[in-house]
Amino acid sequence: MELVGTSSAATSVRFLQQLRAAHAEPLIVIWDNAPAHRGEALRTYLATPDLRLRLVALPAYSPDYNADEAIWKWARAEVTANTCWGTASRVRAELTTFFDGLIARTNEVTQRCRTQLQADLDVLLAEKYGHPTCTSV
Repeated sequence: MELVGTSSAATSVRFLQQLRAAHAEPLIVIWDNAPAHRGEALRTYLATPDLRLRLVALPAYSPDYNADEAIWKWARAEVTANTCWGTASRVRAELTTFFDGLIARTNEVTQRCRTQLQADLDVLLAEKYGHPTCTSV
């Protein structure tokens, strides 16, 4: 979901509503502890009956667990590194092109955004079952 302006609990609710509309199955959303991921609007939304949505907060400052960090590092490397676009609107346009192009680069997205959390899960599954029993993306 593209966000214009600042994020808030209300924008987080809109994101979760969009996610819920696109996926009917029960969902677990793992996200960081940004101020926009808390607040009255979010608490009210999460109280919705039969929402079947669970939020799990990452530990404080945990970039190795957050795939967003990998995406932004990649965007900086490909779009903004050593480049002055001159205006905020030009930077937004270049970043939009980058993000829109990720749909055609799914294998690279999967590889680059593999988090420490997913690696830890694979280790736990290997210890418990002798081999990973699921593929984490």
